[in-house]
Amino acid sequence: MEQENLVRARSHEQKLQRRADILDAARELYLEGDGTLPSAAEVARKANLAKGTLYLYFSSKESLFLEVLRHFQKGWFENNLDIIDQEALRRPEDRDSTRVARQFVDYLVKNEKFLYLASLSQGVLESGSDDEMVVGQRRFLASMVKRTADALAELYEITPDEANKLMRSSYALVIGLWQMSQLPDRVKKLMEQNALNNLIIDFAEAAEEAVVSYWRVVAPGMKCREMMRRASEGMTVK
Repeated sequence: MEQENLVRARSHEQKLQRRADILDAARELYLEGDGTLPSAAEVARKANLAKGTLYLYFSSKESLFLEVLRHFQKGWFENNLDIIDQEALRRPEDRDSTRVARQFVDYLVKNEKFLYLASLSQGVLESGSDDEMVVGQRRFLASMVKRTADALAELYEITPDEANKLMRSSYALVIGLWQMSQLPDRVKKLMEQNALNNLIIDFAEAAEEAVVSYWRVVAPGMKCREMMRRASEGMTVK
């Protein structure tokens, strides 16, 4: 089977399609599972390929799932840009950066498989990936953070650098809280039995509270740019 598939994937377009098929198979298996990473053999079987063929497109299982993570991250960033676009359609006096922060977090809270994979990013996925893949992933993140930060800076009274820091730190806050909230059932039961409930984190509640509070502290003057412009011109907005 492997030789037959390699013959079929001679053209650039065929190779791109083969790579996309492998990514689709990996993503589907991961979403169907319990959060653990499927093996390379399982992914190859799902994509109707021999295991050796998979390694012609990805240097390791970790590099494959690092790209799966990129797919999830792309979805989050695109969601964030859509939220900013929707906010821009509101009247200046109705625009609310706190609402934007909550919606940023809400997407992550509803996608726990994304969070689990993100929590493996540095310690597992990047450690097991080749240099080119790691640098490519970091450049992707930098470009998407910049796009989102620039969009925020256009809408609100905040500099692009401040918005960039806001996005990076907000993401880190959510990932950190998610990791702390993932207690084994046995540990959680022991904590409940020993009056340690205050150490059990309600992830959704804690993530929203942390990010919204962070935005308010770091960018307390994050008001709509249009409102600030009108105020500076002495205009009254009704």
